[in-house]
Amino acid sequence: MTAATDQTMGSRIAYYRKQKNLTQEELGQAVGVTNQAVSKWECGLSSPDLALIVPLAKLLGVTTDELLGAVPAEADTQREAMEAAYNKTFETGDIYERIRISEEAVRVFPGDMRWLNRYAWDVWCNAIDIEINNSEAFETEREKAIKMFDTVIQNVEDDGEKAYAIEGITQCLCGKGQKDQARKYVELFPEIKVNPSRRDHLLAMCMSGDEQLHFMQECLNNKLDDLIQDLVWGGRRDRAAACEAAEGVLKAMFPDENYLYHNHSMSHIQFRKAELAAGAGQNDEALERLKDAMYHAEEYDRMDTGCPGVCTYTAPLFQGQTIDSRQWCHSGTGTLADDIRSMSRRDVFNGLRDLPSFQEIFK
Repeated sequence: MTAATDQTMGSRIAYYRKQKNLTQEELGQAVGVTNQAVSKWECGLSSPDLALIVPLAKLLGVTTDELLGAVPAEADTQREAMEAAYNKTFETGDIYERIRISEEAVRVFPGDMRWLNRYAWDVWCNAIDIEINNSEAFETEREKAIKMFDTVIQNVEDDGEKAYAIEGITQCLCGKGQKDQARKYVELFPEIKVNPSRRDHLLAMCMSGDEQLHFMQECLNNKLDDLIQDLVWGGRRDRAAACEAAEGVLKAMFPDENYLYHNHSMSHIQFRKAELAAGAGQNDEALERLKDAMYHAEEYDRMDTGCPGVCTYTAPLFQGQTIDSRQWCHSGTGTLADDIRSMSRRDVFNGLRDLPSFQEIFK
C-alpha cells in the first residue's frame, strides 16, 4: 500500500509514521499526546486536533496537503472558489456568511494558517457584537478566538500573518485585563519585516496609567520627527508647500512654541523659506526668515551645548514628556548656528550680504 492510495488521514499518518520508523508511542510523545490517541487516529476513531496538523506534518516530513490527502489541482480550485466567496462578503457585509466560509475553509484546509487566522478574526469581530446582548456567549467566542490566534502564532511562517494574529490575541487578552500575557505575545511581533508602528500600538494597549501616556507621547514625537524630516528633506517638488506644511504641523503640535529638540527642524524650515524668498527677490521676507532660522538654531544650541540636560515639553499633547539633550547624537564639533552661518554664504543671498540687517543677523 502506498500513501497515494490511502483514503483516510489515519491511514496516511500510519504510513508516514512507519516510513520514519517511529512507533505510535514515539509519535505521540513528539506531539504531546498518548500512544492511545495515535492509535485512535490511525484506526479512524478520531482525528488530530487542528493545532497538531502542522507539527505532525513537520515531524513526518510531509506537507500538510500530503498529510491531509489533498489533490493539488482540486485543492487549488476549491481554494480559489472559497477565496472569491469570502472576499464577496466584504462587499455585502454578511458577517455570518463570512464566518460560515472561513469555518468551512478551516475544516477543508486544516493546516492553512491563513484561513485559521481569518476564522479567528471573524469569530472575534462577531463576538464584539455578541457582547452587547450575551456576555457569556461573548466569553466563549473570545476564548475560541484566543486559542486559534495562538495556534497561528506558534505555527505560521509568514511574518504578516503572525503580526495579524498577534494583533488579534492582544486585543482579546487586553480586553480580559491580561495585559502582561498580551505583552509577551507583542514581544514576538516581527517588527523588522512588518510596520513597527503597529507593534507600538499593541504595546501601548498592554500598558496603563502614566506608563501608557509617556510611551504614547514618545511614539507620537518620533512619528512627528519622521514626518517633519520627510517634508523638509524629502525632495518635494513644491519646496514652499513642504516648508509651510512642516511649519504648520510644528506650530499646531507646540502652540506654546516650546519646541525643544524640534528647534533643529524649525531652524532648517526657516532657512529654506529664506532661500525661496531671496530667490524670488523678496528681500524683507528673506531677512525675517534668516533671523528666525538663527533664533531657533541658537535655542537648539543652548540645549545641546550651552546647558545640556533634561528638558520638559509643555505643549498639551506632550506635557510632562522629557528629553535629555546629553544623549543627542553629533556629526561634528560645530553648532547648528555655525551651520546656518555657513549656509548663508550661498549665492542666493548675494544681494543681501552687504545689508546691515543681514550682517546683524550673522554677527
